[in-house]
Amino acid sequence: MRVCLIGASHYPDDDRMFYREATSLSTRYTVEVVVAGQLKQEIFKDGIRVTTYRKRSKARHIALLLEMCLHLRSVRYDVVHCFDFESMIVAVLVSRFLPQRPLIVYDAHEHFPSLMGSIVAEYFRLPKALSSTLERVLDVLERFFANSCDAFVVVNDSLRERFSALGMPVVTVRNFASLSWYDEAPVYNFLDDVLDPIIIYMGANLDAKSRGLDKTIQAKMILDKRGFKTCFVLVGNVKGASLYPRLADTGFRLTGWVGYPTLPSLLRRAKVGLALLQPICFNSLIGQPNKLFAYMVAGLPVVASNLPGMREIVSKENCGMLVNPDDAEETAEAIATLLREEKMRLLMGKKGRLAAEREYNWEMEVGKLFDLYDRIRHTRMSRVSSQ
Repeated sequence: MRVCLIGASHYPDDDRMFYREATSLSTRYTVEVVVAGQLKQEIFKDGIRVTTYRKRSKARHIALLLEMCLHLRSVRYDVVHCFDFESMIVAVLVSRFLPQRPLIVYDAHEHFPSLMGSIVAEYFRLPKALSSTLERVLDVLERFFANSCDAFVVVNDSLRERFSALGMPVVTVRNFASLSWYDEAPVYNFLDDVLDPIIIYMGANLDAKSRGLDKTIQAKMILDKRGFKTCFVLVGNVKGASLYPRLADTGFRLTGWVGYPTLPSLLRRAKVGLALLQPICFNSLIGQPNKLFAYMVAGLPVVASNLPGMREIVSKENCGMLVNPDDAEETAEAIATLLREEKMRLLMGKKGRLAAEREYNWEMEVGKLFDLYDRIRHTRMSRVSSQ
């Protein structure tokens, strides 16, 4: 089968699960990746053809979608695997004009209506009543287009329940880190000049509203006042960094964007991993971010938000401490406890690693993706033979 993985909001390397699924599927099928990029170009990476279309300003985003429409019309695919709502719309609309409609797989790794509703509401400063209406409209739109899909990939039970109601195959493939990604990674000399215990917080975009950056800074200040010497390393793009001009002077290191292969070297230097998602929408409540599983693979104890999605993992595996994400004092106390109690810290880290080896790793999870593709391959063959 010829498979196209498409994501209008994704760059070739910035979404780990996106590319992880592409490289896994490429071991059995001919895979092409169509994504946004800094330039319009075609490259070959890991045996996969990657076509990027230039991601322009938000105002001209429609141009990117039109280019992706034309691409899907110009190449014959058996399966179009969509990684966001926009690419699903593109695939559904384009398929109506193709003589042999490809199977459409919608990869729902977020609760789109609540996530996008909260983003738009914040951007336009919408009142709560209007933002709730917007979320309901987005919910209807996603379900409408999802009805034209042939299968769904989801990352948690809540999303599985949402799309199971449509009567199509649904498989839960969770965003676990790969054991080999960590164990076989090359060693780079990062943070060698740091002597204080390192507290690491990874994220594609670290901000105050959704990732609790302000509470993280406050927790660091509380630890300083208590006499704990620490270095907080923020790995990723810090949104609104100009609002905190003295971060570097107060024991913070900002790495900026770091390539996925180099992250293990940073994790090996850390003592504690942070995952302080804020409860800004339903998607945040059910979220199980990939940073959580990366910490577990690295054997790092976590300090995580006491929200349902993360509580399910951290409580079950006893691999860290849960805190109120809006309480900097509680966060600081959890970090202090892990730094004081070395045996507890090491034991929680070990439990996280053992859980990752037993269950929470990509090597075991990818089989579910292959099973789904085996099912839809037969669907594709039946459809072609009937035409």
